[in-house]
Amino acid sequence: MKSHEEFIELTDRLQKLFQERDNSNTLCVSIGEIECALLRFLYKIDRPLKMREIAKMYEISNAKVTRVIDKLVKMEFVERYYSEDDRRSLYARITEEGCKMAENTKYKLNKFQKEVLEILPDDEIDKTYDYLKLFIDAYDKIITDSSEN
Repeated sequence: MKSHEEFIELTDRLQKLFQERDNSNTLCVSIGEIECALLRFLYKIDRPLKMREIAKMYEISNAKVTRVIDKLVKMEFVERYYSEDDRRSLYARITEEGCKMAENTKYKLNKFQKEVLEILPDDEIDKTYDYLKLFIDAYDKIITDSSEN
């Protein structure tokens, strides 16, 4: 049987993982959902895009793309530049700072969660879920009961 201290250590580790997840979600909230989505997209495709391409892909107006990119440029997550071949074509590309931000968003965490599930043996996933749910439900009950008293 596991000791009280081992449970505390395990729940501390779980809490740190949840804090990481919450920090990533907070980053997206602080810059905006569409900005965060665009930043993750630029990170994932890893190449400059014409502003018009972005508008077409996201099915939003050129003006909206400009506002979103302006915000990301101001935060130094994206840089904008004109094409050397056609000065009318404006491109956007993610910066090194933008890459760091994108790596710390929900995209990374969802990827990690998927990778964790791939590591677990298939026959253990349901049991792990059931035991984790049992523990969380008990924890939630204790917190709820203590706040009512």
